[in-house]
Amino acid sequence: MNSYSKRVLILFVVLIALCVGWVVYEVSPPEGTAEKAFVIKENSDFETISDHLRENEFIKSPFLFTVYATVTGKKSEVIAGEHTIKQGKGYKEILRDLSTLENETEAIEVIIPEGLTVTEIADRLSKAEIVDRNQFLEVAKSWDTLTDNQQEQLGINKKVKESDTKFAVEGLLFPDTYYLEKKMKADKIIHQMTERLIEETTKITIKSDQTIYEMITLASIIEQEALLNEEKRRIAGVFVNRLEEEKKLQSCSTVQYLLEKPKATLRRKDIKINSPYNTYINKGLPPGPISSPDLSSLKAAADPEKHNYFYFVAKQDGTWSHYFSKTYKEHRKYTQLSGNY
Repeated sequence: MNSYSKRVLILFVVLIALCVGWVVYEVSPPEGTAEKAFVIKENSDFETISDHLRENEFIKSPFLFTVYATVTGKKSEVIAGEHTIKQGKGYKEILRDLSTLENETEAIEVIIPEGLTVTEIADRLSKAEIVDRNQFLEVAKSWDTLTDNQQEQLGINKKVKESDTKFAVEGLLFPDTYYLEKKMKADKIIHQMTERLIEETTKITIKSDQTIYEMITLASIIEQEALLNEEKRRIAGVFVNRLEEEKKLQSCSTVQYLLEKPKATLRRKDIKINSPYNTYINKGLPPGPISSPDLSSLKAAADPEKHNYFYFVAKQDGTWSHYFSKTYKEHRKYTQLSGNY
C-alpha cells in the first residue's frame, strides 16, 4: 500500500470515528432526572413528536430518534394521550412509555407562578389535593429533604445549613406547570420542583462574585421588587452596588416576607422588625431566598447591569416601573412623590 492510499485510509478511519462519536453523543439522553408530562395529540406526525421531545429535553436529536423508531418498528406503536416520562431515559424506554397508557395515572395540572413562597405553594398544592399542607411545610424545613446531589449542585454547604432560614427549600421550587398525582409525598414533589430549578441554573453563567445559592437568594428579592422584566438587571445592579459598598439592601420585600399578610405600603415600625431577613437592619443578603424566582430573575441576578445607581422606588403611576437614583438626596425626592420610605 503506497503512502497516498495510507493517508486516504487514515482519513477514512478518522471520519468514521468522528461520525460514530457524534452519533453516540446525540443518542445519549440530555442531563436531568425530572419527570414531566408529555402529551401526544391525535393525528400528530412523528416528526412533530420528536421535535417536542427535544424541546422538553428528553432527547437531543429528533432525526436520530425518528430513524431509531422507524428501524425498530416502534414508530407506529406510539399512541395519543398524556404520558409521564422521566428525563435521562434512552430511546427504547421513551418509546415504550409512549406506546402505552396502562402505567399512567391521572395527572393534575398545577401551575406554580413565579414569586410564590413555600407557604403559598403548600396552600396551592393542598387545595388541589396533591399533598397535605402541614406535611409539605414540615418537610420543607429540612435540608435533608434534598438529595446530596441536589445540595451539591445548588451550593448548599455547611455555612448555608447553619444559617437561620425559615424554610430550607424556599426559593428552590422552580415556578412552572407541573403534572402531579393526588396524595403524593411531599419530598417527591420537592425533589421534582428542585430538579427543574437545577436544570435552569446549570444553563446560567454567573458573571458576578456570588455562589449559586447567593444568586438564587438575590434573584428571589428581584422577583418581588421588579414587575417589569426589562428592569430586573438594573435592579440587580442596585443591590450588587449596595453589597459591594457594604450598604444595607433596604429591600421592602424582605420585610414583607416576615409579615402574615403583605401591606401595600410599609411603615416605619415594619422596617424595625428584628429578624435576619430584615435587610433594613442587617447588612448583606438575608439567610436565604424569600420566594421562587423565575428564569428572568435568575439571569438578572447572575448578570447584573453595571451602573452607579444605589436606590430605586416604584413610580406608583400604573406603569409598574421605578425611579432610579445615584444619591440619597435624589432618592428622597422620588420617595416623597410616591409616598414610600
